[in-house]
Amino acid sequence: MRWVLSKTPRVQTLGVFVFLCCIFVEVAAECRIEKVSEQVNIAHVIDGDTLKLKDGRRVRVLGINAPERAQSGRAAQPLAEQARQAAEVFFAKDARAYLAYDLEHKDRYGRLLAHVLDARRQSLAVMMLEQGLAFQVLVPPNLAQADCLAAKEQAARRHSRGVWSNNYWRAKPVQKLQLSDTGFRRLVGRVEKVTLGRDIWLELDGLLVIKIAANDKHFFDGFDWRSLLGEQIVVRGWVINRTSRHQQQKGFKPMQLQLRHPLMLENVSTSKY
Repeated sequence: MRWVLSKTPRVQTLGVFVFLCCIFVEVAAECRIEKVSEQVNIAHVIDGDTLKLKDGRRVRVLGINAPERAQSGRAAQPLAEQARQAAEVFFAKDARAYLAYDLEHKDRYGRLLAHVLDARRQSLAVMMLEQGLAFQVLVPPNLAQADCLAAKEQAARRHSRGVWSNNYWRAKPVQKLQLSDTGFRRLVGRVEKVTLGRDIWLELDGLLVIKIAANDKHFFDGFDWRSLLGEQIVVRGWVINRTSRHQQQKGFKPMQLQLRHPLMLENVSTSKY
């Protein structure tokens, strides 16, 4: 269960938390995208959320993050191969695909960022979430389809599909986080300190600090951050090791996760982690 912020100034209570109203209604619509940006041909599937086109370009599928295959000395994550195979089957009958761009078209690696549809205009992200072979992620400003994709993930979670029935993918306690535990993570921890300023910082009980950057604060309008003090939260996102001599001298937490959107924050009172 994840949270949607109340749009009213008055805060509400849900379980032990103040300020949030949990509204998750499964939608019947198939997250349809009526307007596409270009037609392309798939050369091969790299993994569950990354494709290579016949013209050499790579596409990072918007809205999802699938388990990682083995790379750079790291073992494959559970369900990585199943996710890749599911994406292959999705395009098996027809290598044609359609890309629908959002506001930002490329990432820092030069990959295209797009919603990906097959020849029947069905969404790859929807299929992956429905089968439990990916997690929903949101990276502003590309937020189209957010609510619909969230509902698809919730349906898979209720039915314990894929990642939702695999112990590896349960939220890891922050207290067990190690300096090598970088990359995409779901984490559960208790908020020990809240610092409000240009950026917002939540220090958890372990090596982790959560950053809500100034540019993302407007997504959390009405959020009572101080109400989280002493409470447990479940977050998802990319963890980085920011260890440096300067930071160690300042007493900063060595691991950081940037929280970009409310849908990346779960209600721990109703979550099985």
